[in-house]
Amino acid sequence: MIAAHAPERSVAATVLIATHNRAARLRETLEALLAQQTPAGLGWEILIADNGSTDGTLEVFRAMAMRSPGRLRYVSEPRLGKSRALNTGIAVARGAVIALTDDDVSPAADWVATAATVLDRRGVDGAGGRILPRWEAEPPSWLAANRRLLDYLAIMDFDRPAMLPVPVGSYPQVWGANMVFRRSALQALGGFDTGLGPVGGRRYCDEDVDIVRRMLRSGRAIAYDPALTVFHRVPRARLRRAYFRRVMWDMGEGEALAAAEAPIGPRLLGIPRWRFRFMARLAVDSTVRAMVRRPGAFDDLLDCVRAAGVTWGQLKRAARERRMLGVIERARPADRASAVRAPR
Repeated sequence: MIAAHAPERSVAATVLIATHNRAARLRETLEALLAQQTPAGLGWEILIADNGSTDGTLEVFRAMAMRSPGRLRYVSEPRLGKSRALNTGIAVARGAVIALTDDDVSPAADWVATAATVLDRRGVDGAGGRILPRWEAEPPSWLAANRRLLDYLAIMDFDRPAMLPVPVGSYPQVWGANMVFRRSALQALGGFDTGLGPVGGRRYCDEDVDIVRRMLRSGRAIAYDPALTVFHRVPRARLRRAYFRRVMWDMGEGEALAAAEAPIGPRLLGIPRWRFRFMARLAVDSTVRAMVRRPGAFDDLLDCVRAAGVTWGQLKRAARERRMLGVIERARPADRASAVRAPR
């Protein structure tokens, strides 16, 4: 349901933001968007896809909308899942170009103007750019020097243009905090995979990586352009090791829940038997490396946590499948009884 409409006018670009219970952060993002420097003739809109928020998100939207009448629109998607919210936004977006960012991001002053032209300028259907950190506090050395951890914070500081795809594990990449697509290309792919991406407070992921992968597989070109720049606001809480442990657990759990098929082979409680041996070996190796303070020990621990998250996700998936099977089994007697009572 759309709670507010902008006056009908020519809209070239839609800035789409999915949000869930982060009203204060959203306000800061909207402040940066309302301060954009755009050509006078560029028609553009900001579309907030509210994903079941129960905080002051709607109030923030209303207050910001009053500051720039006709610029902001709002759509509600009560079913939890960032991908669901994005798809709801895509369905009502008016711009032929959709620029996606997050509610903890402050786009550079020329971001909207660059997003509106980058696809035609590069002759592509999708583009991404730099995601630079805006630290709330000085990052510790164990974080600042670890490229893997910076990836988990969605920091992309590659400074040269490129065409995707690049080799696995190489840079640059196009990530969800800074992506631009033709609306027609997104619609042709059916939007984002609703089995992927954050759900409520759970940091499941890969909805952005998946849409880029599917876009490329469909023959559509994607470019990386460093002129397209945003700033990811990194709060103090994300500068702790506990944050990365939680991220890795959620990533593993989400991977298991989103898998196309259940694990094959002998299982115990829905978990492949080999995983118990695998987990035990990972735990022992990770503990030993931490005790001797071996370089890379924290990375090893994160691998262990992610594997545990996968195992937990497999357990949850098996329980869900058992519940569904029970519902089907309970429905069958009723179906047979109805068939017997049905008039000839």
